[in-house]
Amino acid sequence: MLISMIILGVLGLMVIVGLGRPILKDFRVNWIAALAFFALVIGLNFIPLITIGNFTFSVGTALFYLTAFVMFFVYGKFSTQMTAMALGLILGGLIYAATRLSLLGGNAFFANTNYVYALVLGTITFLVTRNGKYSFLSAAIAMLLANLLVQIGSPIGLNYGFDWTLVACGTAFTMYALARLAIDVMEKRTGRKSKLAHMFEADRLED
Repeated sequence: MLISMIILGVLGLMVIVGLGRPILKDFRVNWIAALAFFALVIGLNFIPLITIGNFTFSVGTALFYLTAFVMFFVYGKFSTQMTAMALGLILGGLIYAATRLSLLGGNAFFANTNYVYALVLGTITFLVTRNGKYSFLSAAIAMLLANLLVQIGSPIGLNYGFDWTLVACGTAFTMYALARLAIDVMEKRTGRKSKLAHMFEADRLED
């Protein structure tokens, strides 16, 4: 859980300095709300785990995933929301399939969700959606699905792989922020919309 806390802190810092503002624009939330959410997830995860039968979770992790799911359907076109949700479910299924193939091949590292899957996932959701909101949310849902599926046959922990969920979301968040920064810098220098901006906006998931 330490990795996820660090990443949430870094994302909060990016929001404060302004790098995260383009993502917040896609979410239609202000920086104070985003910062409060990150802080709340961190704080609530210090509460001891809650166990219900064979299911365990921490309040902060549950809040993060629940909010991610709800945010899919807050502001936006239904078709875009469904496209992003489908992307997350498909990618989550593909990660799970990759873990099962790795298990059959005797590769213990890739038989479970890890940072490699997370980095690739965050990159893919960014490239496919080119939308701060949907790249972040699709990554969260995909990693959640994969994390749950690899636990089939044993007690289920919502916190399992939460670090990798934040790695995936953080990757998508950072790549989008840097892409927007690069586009803004190029436009200020040239005084016109760059080819990169046109390529970035083409077929982008939009509300």
